[in-house]
Amino acid sequence: MKSGYLLGLMSLMFASSAAAGEWSFDVSGSANALYGYSDVSARYEKYNDNNHTPSDINISLAAEYAFDNPSYQLGMYLDVMAGADKELEDYTQGKWGEEAYAILDTPWGRLMGGQTYNVAYQFGVGAPSVGPLGVNNSDIVDFIANPNWQRNKKGTAYRTLNSTDINTDGVAPKISYISPEFYHTILGLTYVPDIYSRTGLVSRYADYKNEDGYIASLYNQTELGSFNLETSLGFAAFADDDKEFSAGMRVSHGNWTLGGAYRRTYVNGNDYPQNLRRNPLQEPEFFDSYREGYAWNIGLGYAIGPYEVALSYFNSKADNTDNEDRIVQFSNQYQLNKYVDLYLIAAHVDYQGANDDTRNNSQGYAFITGFGVNF
Repeated sequence: MKSGYLLGLMSLMFASSAAAGEWSFDVSGSANALYGYSDVSARYEKYNDNNHTPSDINISLAAEYAFDNPSYQLGMYLDVMAGADKELEDYTQGKWGEEAYAILDTPWGRLMGGQTYNVAYQFGVGAPSVGPLGVNNSDIVDFIANPNWQRNKKGTAYRTLNSTDINTDGVAPKISYISPEFYHTILGLTYVPDIYSRTGLVSRYADYKNEDGYIASLYNQTELGSFNLETSLGFAAFADDDKEFSAGMRVSHGNWTLGGAYRRTYVNGNDYPQNLRRNPLQEPEFFDSYREGYAWNIGLGYAIGPYEVALSYFNSKADNTDNEDRIVQFSNQYQLNKYVDLYLIAAHVDYQGANDDTRNNSQGYAFITGFGVNF
């Protein structure tokens, strides 16, 4: 496994902790419990349940070492998560997962190694997200399943993109560098030895799953009078053939936030043809149509005191098939106290498949409530 290079990096980071300094430790976490009622069009009723109660929990462990020189800090982190009644088994181990990584901060920038998202994902901006579902890779699929996004025991197939942020490699082990700020701008670079991860879009049966990837990204934050402007750009090359581009912008003024993002993917080469199924039983039809397509989102958010609200729209489309997703969400979150958040969400989805088969399409409304606990 090329991931052995990452173990060498981690060893160097641990060795550096022998210098004089001080350790600090922290444990934190969060959990969400939701209830949702789904009302889909009559022709899709037999493929959807009306009542859903998904839940999830995340526990984060941190050990940070502050050197005598305050310009240096080493951090080692472990995040463990699990979920129940989830549509996609997209944690690193399926229904549960872990992310272990280290971060070294220096005057010359930040070095990260381990199970992290790439820099383009970390820098990505776009439609404001409120509540637990998210605009990108939205958990609205826990309430109305999207036939275009599949990761379960029957196989993996992303027939459309599920995010405007570059998430093809998920949290596959990687090395990232993030530069110091220069004129309100930071540069990020990522190298991924093996791009497969259950948290990403790649199938474990794809010919290119053990190929590498390179990602570069820019993030800028600028004050324009009373406005705050954030922009991001990302570019990725996976398995030589697959190229991806992302761009996002978000403007904040007072309590209001307006944002949007765009992502394009395309295959530039012949090494790994799209939708080449060597294992039809494990690779569903059009299992990697996301490799040529686009996604975009736009949204408006407002926050006042403990209350936040956002209206967002997400659209993704495959170039070579009719697969398309349209998701509208109206999300409300109220912070009852520092430990408890309350949620109220309404959504409309329209998932279109490659043909008119009712198993490949869905359309309807979902109404969701629940709470989150922070500890």
